[in-house]
Amino acid sequence: MFKVIDNFLPEQEYTNINDLLTDEYFPWYFNNYKSSATIQELFEYQFLHIFYDKDTVNSDHFNSLEPLLNKLNYLSLIRIKANLNPITQNLITYKPHVDQTFKCKVALYYVNTNNGYTMVKGKKIESKKNRIVLLDSATEHYGTNSTDCNNRIVINFNYF
Repeated sequence: MFKVIDNFLPEQEYTNINDLLTDEYFPWYFNNYKSSATIQELFEYQFLHIFYDKDTVNSDHFNSLEPLLNKLNYLSLIRIKANLNPITQNLITYKPHVDQTFKCKVALYYVNTNNGYTMVKGKKIESKKNRIVLLDSATEHYGTNSTDCNNRIVINFNYF
């Protein structure tokens, strides 16, 4: 089961997060693979920013996510990372995966609107700014990049 919620945050809170992640000085880091892939394939890469992992805040920008975290009503965090997938001429579909091998919650927060999407249980969920998708960690899903804007940005939350 999964749930899609549009206009998740009030407009100003959304704008603050969008402005942060699209600022030219925001620290994005190259990752030469996607999901749990162990073999690097052409175009199977992304830029990411780890906000939280392994019981540790890993970013000076962690507190900027407070509006999202408050609405998620979490008990404990596992990982929070932002993914930036660059534009290509053709839409690239990444491999299906689950975020964790144990039971927890997953939230996918779309920072920008573009023609990329996430596929969950045969349903295409379009990338729309300020939209969130809630699912459990056992739900296989996959995403794409975009072809109609410079990048597709999604923040991925894993939590209890």
